[in-house]
Amino acid sequence: MPARAAGARAGLSAYWLRTVGNAESRLADHWVEETTRPLRSAGFPRRPRIAPGDRLVLYAAGWRRIFGVVEAIGEPEHRDHPRWPWTIAVEPLLIVPVLDAAPPIEAMGVAARSMSQQSHIGITPDHYARAVDAIASIARGYPPAP
Repeated sequence: MPARAAGARAGLSAYWLRTVGNAESRLADHWVEETTRPLRSAGFPRRPRIAPGDRLVLYAAGWRRIFGVVEAIGEPEHRDHPRWPWTIAVEPLLIVPVLDAAPPIEAMGVAARSMSQQSHIGITPDHYARAVDAIASIARGYPPAP
C-alpha cells in the first residue's frame, strides 16, 4: 500500500475502511443509543496516514457490517491511552443507527477477512462508492439496485 490509501493523489481525499469494536467487544445493535464516539473521533494503535478530508467507512467488527461514513477533520493527535494512543477528529456524513439493518461488508466489494487484526485499511474509490451506495440504500430499501 502506498503512503496513503489506494486511489489517493495529491490534493484529493483518500479512502479508508475503519474497524469499530471487535468480535469480543461488539457494538450494540442500536449502537447510537449507547455511544456516538465513532461519529466524533477514531482511535488508532499507531500514527495513521489519514489526513483531513479523507473519508472513512465504518465497519462493525463482529457484525461484519458497514454502518457509516465519516470525514477526517483534523490531523492525527497523540494522547495518553494504552490501546489507542492516536486519535483523529471526524465528522459524520452518513450513518445507519441500527446495525441489524446495515449492509454487509461484502456489499462494498471487500471480504470481512481483509479486516482481521486491522484497525483500518486503505480502499479504492470504487470500494468507497459502493459502500456509500450500500449504506444509502438502507433509506431506499436494501439491496441496492444493480
